[in-house]
Amino acid sequence: MLPPSPSCVLFSTMLMLIRSFPTPLNQLHDWEFGDCITHLDGRPVEDIIDLYYYTPEAKTTTLTIKRKTGDFVTVVMAPEDINAVTGCFAPMEFKTCAAQCVFCFIDQNPKGMRDQIYVKDEDYRFSFLYGNYITLTSLGSRGLKRIIEQKMSPLFVSVHATDIDVRTRMLGIKKRMDVVAIMRELSESNIEIHTQVVLCPGWNDGKVLEQTFFDLLELATPANTEVMEDGGVPGGFFDVNEDEDEDEFAEPSGGVRSLAIVPVGLSAHRDGLTKLEPVSDELASATIEQVAGWQKIAREKLGYGLVYLSDEFYLQTGQVFPATALYDGFWQVDSAAGLTPRLRETWLESLEWRAEDSELPTLPLTVLTSHLAAKAWKREFTPILVEAGVPTVEVIGIDNTFYGNTVTVAGLMTGGDLRRGLLALPDTPIRDVVFSPRVFNNDGITLDGLTIEELGADQPHRLHVGEEEGFIDFWAELS
Repeated sequence: MLPPSPSCVLFSTMLMLIRSFPTPLNQLHDWEFGDCITHLDGRPVEDIIDLYYYTPEAKTTTLTIKRKTGDFVTVVMAPEDINAVTGCFAPMEFKTCAAQCVFCFIDQNPKGMRDQIYVKDEDYRFSFLYGNYITLTSLGSRGLKRIIEQKMSPLFVSVHATDIDVRTRMLGIKKRMDVVAIMRELSESNIEIHTQVVLCPGWNDGKVLEQTFFDLLELATPANTEVMEDGGVPGGFFDVNEDEDEDEFAEPSGGVRSLAIVPVGLSAHRDGLTKLEPVSDELASATIEQVAGWQKIAREKLGYGLVYLSDEFYLQTGQVFPATALYDGFWQVDSAAGLTPRLRETWLESLEWRAEDSELPTLPLTVLTSHLAAKAWKREFTPILVEAGVPTVEVIGIDNTFYGNTVTVAGLMTGGDLRRGLLALPDTPIRDVVFSPRVFNNDGITLDGLTIEELGADQPHRLHVGEEEGFIDFWAELS
C-alpha cells in the first residue's frame, strides 16, 4: 500500500498525451481536468516542486495518478519526459498569511476591488520560485525541514526587526518567534536569504534598525570574489576564471546575502488601522547616513555592502545615488534598491550603441506616471536623453487620488488616475503616451481593473506600455 499523500498535483488541461512504457510502449493516456498525481516512485507528492526534486536522473520513474473518478492509474515514463507532464498542471494554491502587520498595504486597500487584491500570501514555495517575501511565521518544522532537504534557495524574508518584542508587535502575532534563530538554521544548511525591512518611524528605526543590521551581518557570508577598486562586487558572487571568456558563477553559499530597507507606504484608507507616520525628510537623510556607515563595515567584513536603501530615500531627499557598482549584484532591485541608477546606466549604454549605428529614437513621447517616478525621470533620465540629442520626452506626474497623495510610486498608480491625466492632455497634437509596465499585472489589468484599451477609450492619443531596462530599444522601435 502506498503511503498517504498530503496533497496532489492537479491537471488543468482536458487532455494530455505522454508515453507509457509498460504495456505497450507509446500507448496514449488521456488525462482530464481534475486528475492528479499523488505519488512518484511510491513517494507522496505534494506539489510540482516535489515532482522535480524527486525525479531520478536515470532509468525510469513511476507516476501514480488518481483519476477524478477515484480510480488510480500507474504510468512508467522516462525522467526527461517530465516536462510534458508539468506543462499540464494547474497553478499551485498558496498558503495565506495569518500575521496582521501594522504596515501591511493590503489592509490599506479600499473596499470593492478584485478579490485577488486582498489576498496575502505566506508561502515559502512561492518565495523560492518567485521571490515573494515571507515572514516565516507560518513555516513550521515540516516546512523548515523541506526547505533544507530540497535546498530551496534563495529565500526572501520579511524581517522588519530582529528584536523579538518589536517584531511581534509589528507583525501583530501572538506567538513570540526568533526570526534570527530560524535564519541561522537555514544559513547553516546552505540556504541563501535576502531580507527586507519596511521602515516605520517610531517602531523599527534608530537603535532597533541598528540591531537588525548587525544581527543580519552575523548571518552573512563573505563574497567569493575580490572587491573592485570602487568598492563594488562586479555582477555578484562569482569566481573570475581568467582562462574563460565569461565569468563563472561559484557554487551558492548559504547565509544572508542582502538587506533592503524601504519606507512604509501609507494610503488614505487606514480607518481603524494602527496609526503610523510616513518617513520624513529628516529620517530619510539620517537613514542614508546611517546605512552608508554600515555598508563600510559590511564591505570590510564581507567584501560587499549587504544593506541597500530603496530609491525613495534618495529621491525624497535630493541626495545623490551611490555608484551602481556599490549595489553589488543588484539583489534588491525588485525592492527598488538601485533601480533608478541601474536604468540610467543601462539607457546610457543603449543610447551610445544606437548612436554608433545611427539608430537613435526619433519619436517624441509623453510619459504619464507617478510623482516619484516623474522626479526620477527629470533628475536622472532627462539629462542623458538631452545629451544624446533624442526627441523631447514630456514627463507628467499624476496625483494618486485612489490611494492618496502619500502614495507616489508608479506601481500603485490606478487606471482611473492615469485616465484622468490622459483626458487632461490637449487633443492636438496627437501624442504617443507611455505607461509604466508596473501599472499592469500579468493579465494586462490595472489595480482598479482597467485594460489599456479601456484606459484609452474615446480619446485621440496612441497608448503604449513601456519597458524598463529595454526602454531605449522599445522607443526606437516605435520610431
